[in-house]
Amino acid sequence: MTKYEGTIILKETGRENTVEEVQNLISAEIDSAGGKVGEFNATGLQDFSRVANRKNPNGYYIEVSFESSPDATNDLKKRLLKIRDIFRVFFTKPA
Repeated sequence: MTKYEGTIILKETGRENTVEEVQNLISAEIDSAGGKVGEFNATGLQDFSRVANRKNPNGYYIEVSFESSPDATNDLKKRLLKIRDIFRVFFTKPA
């Protein structure tokens, strides 16, 4: 198992679920991929430095630490992006 830090950006316009509900969905996806969820840190609403779509000029940022096998991270990212309230997903390995 490898440790990862994930940055997940939620859509602010047209979001259907609360932040806590999305965190529960993220935890369920990590668990179903065989990973172990660490802790969540909601950094809050931030403006994008480059706006790709005028309908989404900002997003709600959530950071999560978790452990997973390296093979499962690509599949996990695809599964997280299928959640309607999630705009972007980034995974990094801590130094």
